[in-house]
Amino acid sequence: MGGMQDTGTHVLEIFRAAEGQSSRRDADVLASWRRCVNEHRLDPTRHLGPRIVTQGELRQHRQESEELLRTARHGMEDLYRRVNSMGYVLLLANARGVTVDAIGDAQLDRELRHAGLITGSEWHERDVGTNGVGACLASGRAITVHRSDHFDVTLTPLSCTAVPIHDTQGNLMGVLDLSHLHAPQDKISQALTLEVMKSCARRIEMANLVCNHRSDWILRLHPSPEFLDVDPMAAVAVGADGRITGMTHNAHELVNRDLIGRPFSEVFAHEFEDLPVLSAALAPVEGVLEMQSGGILFARAVPPTAPPRSPAGAVALPAPLLAIHGGDPAMQRLAERAAKVVDRKISVILRGETGTGKEFIARAMHQSSRRRGPFVAINCAALPEALIESELFGYVPNAFTGAHARGKKGLIHQANGGTLFLDEIGDMSLPLQGRLLRVLAEHEVLPVGGTRVEPVDIRVISASHRDLAAQVAEGSFRQDLFYRLNGLVLDVPPVRARADLEWLIDRIAAATEERIGFTPPARQRLLAHDWPGNVREIINVCELCAALCEGRPVQPDDLPAHIAAAAGQPDRQSEHELLECLRQCRGNLSAAARLAGVDRSTFYRRLHRAGLMDRRQG
Repeated sequence: MGGMQDTGTHVLEIFRAAEGQSSRRDADVLASWRRCVNEHRLDPTRHLGPRIVTQGELRQHRQESEELLRTARHGMEDLYRRVNSMGYVLLLANARGVTVDAIGDAQLDRELRHAGLITGSEWHERDVGTNGVGACLASGRAITVHRSDHFDVTLTPLSCTAVPIHDTQGNLMGVLDLSHLHAPQDKISQALTLEVMKSCARRIEMANLVCNHRSDWILRLHPSPEFLDVDPMAAVAVGADGRITGMTHNAHELVNRDLIGRPFSEVFAHEFEDLPVLSAALAPVEGVLEMQSGGILFARAVPPTAPPRSPAGAVALPAPLLAIHGGDPAMQRLAERAAKVVDRKISVILRGETGTGKEFIARAMHQSSRRRGPFVAINCAALPEALIESELFGYVPNAFTGAHARGKKGLIHQANGGTLFLDEIGDMSLPLQGRLLRVLAEHEVLPVGGTRVEPVDIRVISASHRDLAAQVAEGSFRQDLFYRLNGLVLDVPPVRARADLEWLIDRIAAATEERIGFTPPARQRLLAHDWPGNVREIINVCELCAALCEGRPVQPDDLPAHIAAAAGQPDRQSEHELLECLRQCRGNLSAAARLAGVDRSTFYRRLHRAGLMDRRQG
């Protein structure tokens, strides 16, 4: 790290670049510097470094990034095996700039922690300034931020090469970053690193496409025939109806147009029925694919490896919505209804008890949509009355006592082009309800203390455990806002009513940092518990068990006392009793559940646990 003279020179160069003066820096670095100074109002003389989120925040980020973690982990491990002796650390950040996974040399642990190159570090450009992860998120492009390219002078020993990772719908899932603690001075030294990272991201996206589109044709693409089978440049998935259902990000750039939802024959000068001819079985050599826009690509078609995901007439669910449940009928119906509106201008209310996972569902809807902007969540009940207005709408410079001299963008503006999730909206005050209504009606926001409105394009998903219609009747919630928000109401069932309780517990346990497992007696007690705290209670129990058990399987005595005591409750009938209830009710699940003295979901769960779902007696 340089002395004060070097620091002053660095700061001066940033300010000159922000004013538009010429520089030898890469264009993406200069664009980031300008954003940091002109949009984020950052001061290059202040040295903050990345914030490390709390363990609770990290757990939430990891749970929300489950698909990203699953998608990228194998590729990360394969890449790190090739660079582990070169002083690099590999980071995986989500779309909010938080590192959710990291692989580095344990001998460098102290240095990595000092530099913030660890799980839980937050690298968004608006907080840290120009850095690999933050600049990649902001631009959507691969970038190397080398040493003095960094905005914060304390980060200038680092060289960070970052590449975006997109889901099969083209949405930015996160960023893969390879950082070096003490890189050579010359930036050209990282040129090969950048190409290796691009290749790694391409393979990760390819594997994700194949995994999530087993029921579709996969069309591998490359401008050159030599690499088509060994390392395709891009790929698209084509459904049974002949429409493109997914893609790797390079496919968009290779074809140079939007692809998702388009008929195959609209993009390529071929019919959907031609795909088998491009398969390896019928085309021993590479096939030539003409594009409607002109030009050719070399292509190889891989037939579906699984039957269609949905029966005829059913809704084809995007992968994020498929992942919100493990077979519960109520959650399946919710996912199907949500899938029908993700790309329509219809507001949604998620209604359910506290802790049922409403934000998780809202995020899955956002990830399933074609909206390219961010997902921004705000809990209306958690912010003080004095703060919620400025947080939502932002404020102009010096708008009130304690306001930042440069002002602040509100969460509504930050969600521009994306989704704004308003949790516990029933707790919003009437004056703020009026301001929110104007935003939704006029598609523009007026910052606190401002006189000029700013246009916004947001999709609103709201949630509440309250009965909003009852609040309207009593006068505590505006009727006009209620009708503006009340496009589709989705009821989220409590955990105690879900037939996939065991799947839910196992999923949360697998997402816990220590990855815990349960002995059969412990599992029996977990399944017998009513879970009044819903998903949040399951998370707390799993974290407690992880801390107590330190890697060994969870025993009943490791569980909280009120759950361990559930063994004495008559929660489970024997296999014979379940079958007898079904026999008497001629296979009618609802009637059999009433006969057993439990609700339908509980009875369904017990059948599933006993392996009887395919053995109903008439």
